[in-house]
Amino acid sequence: MKLLLLLSVAMSAVTATADSFTIIRDGREYLCEQTNSPVDPGGGLDCRNRAYAGPFTREESERLCSGARNTAPADCGIKAYNGPFTRDESISLCVGARTIGPADCAVKAYNGPFTRDEAISLCSGNSSVANADCAIRAYQGPYTREEAIRMCKANPLLVLRSLELLAQSADLRPKIESIKSKLQQSAQK
Repeated sequence: MKLLLLLSVAMSAVTATADSFTIIRDGREYLCEQTNSPVDPGGGLDCRNRAYAGPFTREESERLCSGARNTAPADCGIKAYNGPFTRDESISLCVGARTIGPADCAVKAYNGPFTRDEAISLCSGNSSVANADCAIRAYQGPYTREEAIRMCKANPLLVLRSLELLAQSADLRPKIESIKSKLQQSAQK
């Protein structure tokens, strides 16, 4: 019995030290990782070095990479800055990023119907191109820009699915067109 108990404690300790894993739930990907220690202890330093070697000052690199676990915030910031965004906008967009997804998202949103500020609002943090796709589609539908951004920042895949279902409904199609035309008329005034 003691051997079984010792073996189970040893197995749980090994399981508890796993770095990270990804789960997919309802079509959305989630990264699960330990919170008591960083995945890459040198990640923040590597991030700062990459950002500083790029277009950012020492202070900007510090701000961009605060709390970073890898070089993703720097990579994201550099990509955003090489696109249509300023250094400050790139930092606001990419602080806390785990991929270059926020930069991809913001560039797509800005190349679509959204302003720079709206693109940054939609895509800042930990987002992906799905957020931009969702907002562009929602804005083409019955929603205002503000509504599209608010809905698609939180759960873009769910909103996209809802929009598909709305478009397939013969009963709702005339109502959607009516709402769209009213919104367009009020925007023109």
